[in-house]
Amino acid sequence: MTISADAATTPLTMGGRFRAMAAGPNAFAYLIILPAIVLRLTYSLVPLVQTVWMSFTNRSITNPGRFIGLANYEFLIRDERLIGSLGFTLIYTFVSVALEVGLGLLLALLLMQSLRGRWLSNFIMLLPWVMAPLLAATVWKIMFYEDGGILNAVLRDIGLISSPIRWLSDANTARVSVIMVTVWKNVSWCALIFMAGIAALPKELYEAAEVDGANILQRFWFVTLPMLMPTVYLIVMLRGMAEVQTFEQINGLTRGGPGTATETIAVYAYSRFFQELRYGYGSAINLLLLLCSVTIGGFFAWRLYRANRSGV
Repeated sequence: MTISADAATTPLTMGGRFRAMAAGPNAFAYLIILPAIVLRLTYSLVPLVQTVWMSFTNRSITNPGRFIGLANYEFLIRDERLIGSLGFTLIYTFVSVALEVGLGLLLALLLMQSLRGRWLSNFIMLLPWVMAPLLAATVWKIMFYEDGGILNAVLRDIGLISSPIRWLSDANTARVSVIMVTVWKNVSWCALIFMAGIAALPKELYEAAEVDGANILQRFWFVTLPMLMPTVYLIVMLRGMAEVQTFEQINGLTRGGPGTATETIAVYAYSRFFQELRYGYGSAINLLLLLCSVTIGGFFAWRLYRANRSGV
């Protein structure tokens, strides 16, 4: 049996691809993973559809809910508390990700040096990342105590402060504190990804740059950094999506306080949904959070795709 060149090069339609998969040698493998795919889609799509539907209702703990159209979304625009939460969420995400990327890259460059006991330093570096977010928040909350907290005690002993710093009870220092804890916990993960990216870079480029007389800063700026841009976009995409949804650490540290100074969209959505039991409006806030996460993920996924295609 012969196949014409036109038939061999004709692209398969979607139905043709599925038929080819079902009749191919990997058909049994696809059949094995089909239940997992169905379960994954079920547990992802069903709650999403339910959330979308509830966002168009006024459902609450005492009200089965009726369709109210875009009323919840109209209230989103006028909700000053939500606008404040959105503003802090964006600032928190931008500052946290910028520090995590910068410090993670610096830490990766240091740990990639040929040092004795590097395996031990890598192990110690990863300890904050593997710690549960709520546990990390609890430990830092104890350290942040104004009276008896270890941070104020150390700073007082070395003469840097004369009176305790209100780490979590002052709005400005509370914002700095939650960002500091977030960076401390996640910078090691960023460093780990950067180390994998640096290890994959071709050594010939460094040798050529050294022969051309480039110093260590020039080699980093003109060789390492440009070739690490896909890794940078990957880290920013993943960490940006994670930070904009941050809940456990901030809820464990400040519960959004003092007042609403450190309240993110996720913390505010939790308050509306589980404390005030306003399921309709809470669902609308959650969809806004989803939109923010998808926007960040989509933009940097596009940048990552462009970087891989162009090699820049």
